[in-house]
Amino acid sequence: MAQRIASIDDNAVPAQVKGYFDLAESRGAPNPVLLRILAHDQNSLETFYDAWNKIFYGGKLDHGLKEIVRVRMARLRGCGY
Repeated sequence: MAQRIASIDDNAVPAQVKGYFDLAESRGAPNPVLLRILAHDQNSLETFYDAWNKIFYGGKLDHGLKEIVRVRMARLRGCGY
C-alpha cells in the first residue's frame, strides 16, 4: 500500500526531531516513515514517540507481550518478521 501523506524532508525539521528519526533507525522501530509523516505536526510526533518509548523501552509491558505486538504489527503489514 502506497503512503498517502508525504514524508517530511529531513532538512525541514529541527535537530530534536532528527534525533527521533536517528534513534528509531538505530533501534529499528518505530517505523521511520511513520515518524516522518507525524513530523508534519511536531506535537503529534513527540506525543507518539514518548508513548512508544514508555511502552516498548520503559518497562511498561512484559517482554512476551511486546513480542506478540511486534509480530501482530508485522503480520498486519505483510512483513516476513
